Amino acid sequence: MLWLGFYFPQLPLDVFAAEGEAVPLAVTRRDGGRDVIDRCNSLAREGGICAGMPLPGALALLPGLQVRQRDRNRERQAMEALAGWAWQYSSRISFDPLLMLLEAGASLKLFGGFSALLEQMRRDQPCMDCLRHWALAPSPMAASLLARARPGACIHDRGRLVEQLADIPLQNLTRNSRMRELMRGIGLSSIGDCLGLPRPELARRAGPELISLLDRLLGRTPDPRPLWRPPEVFSQRLLLLSEISHASALLFPARRLVASLCGFLRGRGGAVQHLQWRFLHRDAEPTRMEQGLLRPSREAEHILELFRQSLERLELPGAVVEMELQVADWQALQEEAGDLFPCGQGARDEKFLERLRARLGNEAVRGIQVQADHRPERAWRYCKPMETTEAGGRISAWHARQPVWLLPRPQLLSLRHGRPWHEGELQLREFSQRMESGWWDGNDVQRDYYRASNPAGRQLWIYRERRSGNWFLQGFFD
Repeated sequence: MLWLGFYFPQLPLDVFAAEGEAVPLAVTRRDGGRDVIDRCNSLAREGGICAGMPLPGALALLPGLQVRQRDRNRERQAMEALAGWAWQYSSRISFDPLLMLLEAGASLKLFGGFSALLEQMRRDQPCMDCLRHWALAPSPMAASLLARARPGACIHDRGRLVEQLADIPLQNLTRNSRMRELMRGIGLSSIGDCLGLPRPELARRAGPELISLLDRLLGRTPDPRPLWRPPEVFSQRLLLLSEISHASALLFPARRLVASLCGFLRGRGGAVQHLQWRFLHRDAEPTRMEQGLLRPSREAEHILELFRQSLERLELPGAVVEMELQVADWQALQEEAGDLFPCGQGARDEKFLERLRARLGNEAVRGIQVQADHRPERAWRYCKPMETTEAGGRISAWHARQPVWLLPRPQLLSLRHGRPWHEGELQLREFSQRMESGWWDGNDVQRDYYRASNPAGRQLWIYRERRSGNWFLQGFFD
């Protein structure tokens, strides 16, 4: 096995700093009954803030410092979000404090080697800086330790593992203060010092706990770890460091949520057609936005483009402080074989319709589908654009002779000198068809259809009701 470890030293900051380092920010922790600085971003460091500084002193030194209490629950949620994204690369994922471990050995052949795998992960993750601290090693403990102490270490075999670990301080191996004190008392300061002693002598002096740690570190004994399993539904929230008042500015933080969603879908072999967005405000009810696609997809750029179009008609009642993305009805992706010489017109039409729906709303853009009924007013229905179903009828020769532009309901025509009239006397050009239909549902009709023209040359589709003798206008030809 080969384990790939990613260490996230700035995660306590990143769960708050969703928009980058726009303001000086620090995260605090409780230490000895007082609040001290745990981590701070670069702007805060430029202002003289450093880890371990008491909070009152930091605020006195930099009054504009933004302060957040460390939130381990949000850190756990952020780690699980990263794991959901990484699920597409490995199905064996485990956690250490601020660290994610992936069993990558089984994925190397699929992605064309470790370098190609790492490059693909960096391209797919919008927050590339979070993947800077990584290490590859034959054991999960070694990958965890090297990611913290020696980022960039790439060890494929156990033979090179000892030389890479030798000069790492022993205190990085364990947090057991008693063991650290014992090792310091017998003059051991690094992992190499422990490995250089005879094993029986080391076991007699340090006890079996240190021997067990070293064996797991070098991969000599199993290191069983609980494996993370992704949830059945996708739901992720993102706290914004700065309030966002303009809808268009929501596109940047949305990239992180969409990247996590697409990673989740690739890992599950799925795709999504309906997304639910929620934008939370301080003094108003959350704003909800539905995002729909004509076909299931898991392409991040395509989903983000439609999201951007939807933002143009979104009205916010107040500034957004937090945003959430939920997908409860993802489905298995049906891969389709492409044409040998594709023209691409259908795909372009589909994407155009999706952008149009995102900008104008789903109800503003609809398709029309033929139904198996001879009555023109009942021979069609509204449907989703490009929707196909076996229940719909096929276009017959009779339908093909009908005009595209039909009135919502037939319009009664006046008679002058016994001739139908519409902006002038109508001239009957040709007889279309006699229709007797609808007796089974109580809306039976008996009509004679004609193509007619008025003095201006406009082509009309009219019919005579055989029972009453009245004339009606049904539609217009181009």
